[in-house]
Amino acid sequence: MFPLKLKSVLFSILIIFPAWSYSQCNGDVELCGKQYNQVAYLTTHNAFNAQEDGFNLPNHTYGLTRQLDDGVRALMIDVYDEGGVATVYHTLALLGTTTLESNLTEIKDFLDANPNEVVTIIFECYADFELIETAFINTELLGYTLEQNLGEPWPTLQEMIDDGKRLVVLSDRDDAAPGEAWYHYVWDYAVETPFSNNALSDFTCEFNRGDSDNDLFILNHFATDPTLGIGSTDLSEQANEFNYFVNRALDCWSTLGRFPNFPTVDFYELGDCMQVIDSLNSRITVGIDESAGLDFTTVFPNPSDGVFTFTWQQPSKTTISVYNCVGKLLFKNDSSGNSAQIDLEEYPTGVYYTIVSNQLGSQTFKLLKLQ
Repeated sequence: MFPLKLKSVLFSILIIFPAWSYSQCNGDVELCGKQYNQVAYLTTHNAFNAQEDGFNLPNHTYGLTRQLDDGVRALMIDVYDEGGVATVYHTLALLGTTTLESNLTEIKDFLDANPNEVVTIIFECYADFELIETAFINTELLGYTLEQNLGEPWPTLQEMIDDGKRLVVLSDRDDAAPGEAWYHYVWDYAVETPFSNNALSDFTCEFNRGDSDNDLFILNHFATDPTLGIGSTDLSEQANEFNYFVNRALDCWSTLGRFPNFPTVDFYELGDCMQVIDSLNSRITVGIDESAGLDFTTVFPNPSDGVFTFTWQQPSKTTISVYNCVGKLLFKNDSSGNSAQIDLEEYPTGVYYTIVSNQLGSQTFKLLKLQ
C-alpha cells in the first residue's frame, strides 16, 4: 500500500498528465485550433535519401526516424515499381534503395509513439496506386490517413488528433481507385514554387505546378549542386540560415498571398529550419511584420457585418490589401483621399487581415466579420 501522501501525489500526476499530453499539437498548443492548411510544416526533399541509411549522393544526413524526432513533419518520398515491390530511391537504384514498407513502418512507429503529431507524405510516384496501397495495408498505416474532399474546409490539428486521422497523403500521380479518398492528387490541393534551382539566386516566388487557388503552398527552398544535380551541404547551410530563409518565406507569402505550408529543404539540420517554422507559425499577419509604433489609420466598426471604414491622417495614395486567415490575398482597394471602405459581405463569417499602405508606412489590422 502507498502512504497517503504518495497516493495524493500519484493521483495528481494521473490527473495532470492527460491534460498535459492533450495540450499541444505538433509541439505547440497555439496550433491546436488552426486548420491543417493554416500551419507550416518543415518538409524534407527526398526525405529517404539519407547518408545514415546508406544512400549515396544524399540529400540528408539522417533518416526518417531522426528527421521526425527532430521536428520534420512533411516527407517527400520517391517511389518506383521494382519487380512488383514499391521501392524508394532517387533517380538511380544503384545509389541506394529501400522498400516503401520500411519507410512507412518508421512513420507508423512515430505516429504510434507521438499521439499529438500530424505528419504529411508527398509522393513522387513511378508506381501504381495499388502498389502504394499494398504497402499502407501491410504496415497498418491506413487507419491514420485523413480523407479530405476537395472544396471542403480542412480540419483543425486538434480535430485530426481527436479523430486519429493524423497522416495526410499527397501524390503527384492521379490514379487512386474509386473510393480511396485518402490518396490525394497533390496538384488538386497544392501549388508550388520552381524546384530546379542550382544556386540561391535561382529562387523565385513564382508559381510552378498546381493551381494558384489551391489550399496548400509548397515553398521549394533547396538548391542542388549545378554539376551533379545532388544535395549540397554548402548551399543548404546558406539557404537554411534564419534571416535568409524566413525573409524569403515572408516575401513569397506577401507577394503571392499564400501561406507557406511546406517549406522544403535539404540537410534540414543545417542552419535554423525549425526556428523559421516556429516563426511562421507564430505570425498572425499575412507575410509582413506588424508595424510597431505606426498608428496613422483607424477602422470602424470592428467587428462588422461586412462593411469596414478606414480613415487615415491626411489625403494620400493608399492601398488596402485584404487577406483571409490563411494569408491568401482576396482583393486590393486603392484610394487617393483620406478614407476608404471595404466590403466583406459576400465572404464567410470569420477573421480577415488588412494591410494599409501609403507614404506613412504600412499598418496591419485584424478584422472580425460577423454574420
